[in-house]
Amino acid sequence: MKSKKEVEAIVSAMGVFQAFISELVELVKKFGGSVENIYRLVTPEGRKTLEKIARIIADEPNQFLQLISSNESLILDAVDGTETLAKAKDIFAYIDSNFRGWGIDEKGPATKEMAVDVHELVKDATFSQMFGGLNADTNRLCLTQHQIKNFVKKHRGWLRTEGYATFFLFKSKDNFFVAYVYFHSDDSLFVRVYRFEHSRVWDAEYRPRVVVPRLA
Repeated sequence: MKSKKEVEAIVSAMGVFQAFISELVELVKKFGGSVENIYRLVTPEGRKTLEKIARIIADEPNQFLQLISSNESLILDAVDGTETLAKAKDIFAYIDSNFRGWGIDEKGPATKEMAVDVHELVKDATFSQMFGGLNADTNRLCLTQHQIKNFVKKHRGWLRTEGYATFFLFKSKDNFFVAYVYFHSDDSLFVRVYRFEHSRVWDAEYRPRVVVPRLA
C-alpha cells in the first residue's frame, strides 16, 4: 500500500500532466490543428516527435554533434539574399548540377548579421539525426544560400579539410536540403547538394562539420 506522501506525489504529477495536455491541445488548435494531430503521436512516426520533445524537456545534449567553436565569434555579414550556390563560380571550382536540376537555384530573403556555430560529428548519423539533435524546429537551423556562400568566403579556415564535408542546411520551395562543401585534392572548393531526408548514415570517423545559426 502506498504511503500518503507517495499518493500526494502521484496526484501532483497527474495534475502537471493534465495541465500540460490541456496546454498542448490549445496550442495545436491555435496553429490550425485538431486533437487528431495529437493522436498521431502514438504512431511510429509520431514517436520521433515525442523523442525530440523529451530531449528538450530533459535538456539532453546532442549525442551526435560536438560544438567546436564555443570560444569563437563567427559572424556572417548582412546579405541581401540574391546570391545562390548554383552561381557561386567565384567560390567553387565544382558545383553540383542538382542545384539547377532540382529547381533550387532560388534567391533567399535579406538577412542581418548573424552568429553561427560549428559542430563536429562524433557519432554516426543521418542528416535528420545530426540536425534534429540540435533543435526540433528544423527551420531554425537553416541558412540562406547567400549566407552559406558568405561563410565559405569569410570563414574558410573553419571548413573541414582533407576532402571531408562541412554541411549547411537550407530551405527551398518549402523543402529542406543540405549543401556539402569540401576541399578537392588541389585545395579548390567543391559543393554538392543532398535532400535532407537522404538515408545515408555519415561516418563520424571522418569528423564532418555542421554549421548552423547560433541558438539562444
